[in-house]
Amino acid sequence: MKKLLSFVFVLFLIVGLSACSSDPTPTKSMKIGFAASTFTNPFFNDIKDGIESVLPGTGYTLVSLGADNDASKQAAQIEDLITQKVDLILLNPVDSTTVGTKIAEANAAGIPVITVDRSAETGQVVAHVASDNVLGGKMAGEFLKAFFSEDYKVLELLGQPGASAATDRSKGFQEVFGASNINQSITANWSRAEGQSVTEAFLSAQGNPAKVLVFAANDEMALGAVQALLASSFVTEYKVVGFDAIDDAVAAVNAGTMEATVAQQPFEIGVQAAKAALDHLSGKTVQTSIPVELALIKK
Repeated sequence: MKKLLSFVFVLFLIVGLSACSSDPTPTKSMKIGFAASTFTNPFFNDIKDGIESVLPGTGYTLVSLGADNDASKQAAQIEDLITQKVDLILLNPVDSTTVGTKIAEANAAGIPVITVDRSAETGQVVAHVASDNVLGGKMAGEFLKAFFSEDYKVLELLGQPGASAATDRSKGFQEVFGASNINQSITANWSRAEGQSVTEAFLSAQGNPAKVLVFAANDEMALGAVQALLASSFVTEYKVVGFDAIDDAVAAVNAGTMEATVAQQPFEIGVQAAKAALDHLSGKTVQTSIPVELALIKK
């Protein structure tokens, strides 16, 4: 009996010492967060699909949160990802001008950030993965300018204020097309419904013109503009160019109701963002700017 008790005591001592000598460092969460501006736009779902296509077999899972284009909601979602202790955040900012404070909070918690499609004006990020939005705006401007004459009224539908993609696309478009040739530049907040209502208001304000050119900073707004133009009994000729090449827009281009759309390859943006994240987490050096090519889709 004494031998048995001695054996149990020694075994308990060994197990206790082993537990004390084990590495106290907590294991990694093996989670990557994706804080997206919205998932109501198919473009951002394509980015998510691209990210998810890279992760199988890596041990990492994706936590995706969409902010419905609400900067305050996105700020709370970033805080949630920090609380979850994700290993890295892929961030598609709603508002590029204010998100820097949340990037700083993530960094302070030891969580690196990579911006996707839209940049952040402040805050330290590992890399930015995106198309050249200024170049895309120029491509649209060059295409539409070929149709321009004094007979046309010109509308530019801007994206949500504060979003870098909206600012950059407008900059490129105006640089080539000429700001003085544009009758109105106004936001429709990335929305198809607002794209339609803003275009209807533009037509009325311009005295119901017969000829109209529209550049929209995304396809949702462009498709809304098309609805307004098709419904007008005054418009006899119009050209609309959008941005993103979502399925509905490509179908509209092929049907002839939209003239063109700038294709960004969102799935590839997601792929490159995920690869950059995994490289950084494994200790590899990552380029600070990772560009994804653009193309103009015409009929």
